[in-house]
Amino acid sequence: MTRSFVWRAVQRVRFAVRRRALGAFAAIAAPRARARVARHNEFFYAELGIDRAAAEVVYREANERSGRRAASGESIHFLAFAALKAAGFRPSQVLELGTASGETTAYLAALFEEATVHTFELPDDDPVLQRFHGGGIDRATLDARLSRSNIVSYRLNTAFLSRQELPDFDLVWLDAGHEYPEVAWDHAYCLGKLRPGGWLLSDDIRPPDNLLFRSRPGALDAYDVTAYFNAREDCRFRYLLKRDDPYLYTLDRKYVAVLHKSAA
Repeated sequence: MTRSFVWRAVQRVRFAVRRRALGAFAAIAAPRARARVARHNEFFYAELGIDRAAAEVVYREANERSGRRAASGESIHFLAFAALKAAGFRPSQVLELGTASGETTAYLAALFEEATVHTFELPDDDPVLQRFHGGGIDRATLDARLSRSNIVSYRLNTAFLSRQELPDFDLVWLDAGHEYPEVAWDHAYCLGKLRPGGWLLSDDIRPPDNLLFRSRPGALDAYDVTAYFNAREDCRFRYLLKRDDPYLYTLDRKYVAVLHKSAA
């Protein structure tokens, strides 16, 4: 038994104990968070000049066209993309880093039917893929989701994206590795390839006040990267609450970072 194996086992036990203790606290504190959760994402719809109901109409239509079944408590990014379309946003080139099961890929392709969706996933033999998707992804389901004519699929580590001859993008969905070093170079690449007037959404941003994960190595790396750019750029990341669940808001607060690049 190696030392690293023992260390990881101890960390898993410690995390489980911490989660149980914080879970009890979150259950008590959640009712107080309900109002904050309900209001948190209003800024996004206000900026777009629409209400959430208009976005939900487009969202349901895209789900139907993509064959996607909505889940209770799902991530805000599906509705956020629909809100962009409801507000008149019409991208021609879309980039997704992190294909995974292809669910979001198929949704984006159905939502923005006139756009080309370029989606990247790690090669099967990449050690990072083995670490995070060691159980594998249903290949038949993935192939079916990627079969739409406006999807172009790549298997490549994003460290080598600069070697690809890709267009600039109007919309980017960044859901690849969330830890250093890849989270840093992914954000730098995407910001550089984002067209003026374009939108970049980055998934799974845990802030420093996250009770459950703030002491876990790598958990705050994505937030640190967005904060780094916010300190240096005029176009700043803001944070959509990923799930409108008061319990999760208290226990494991997580966001989708959103940046709108100036058209000037």
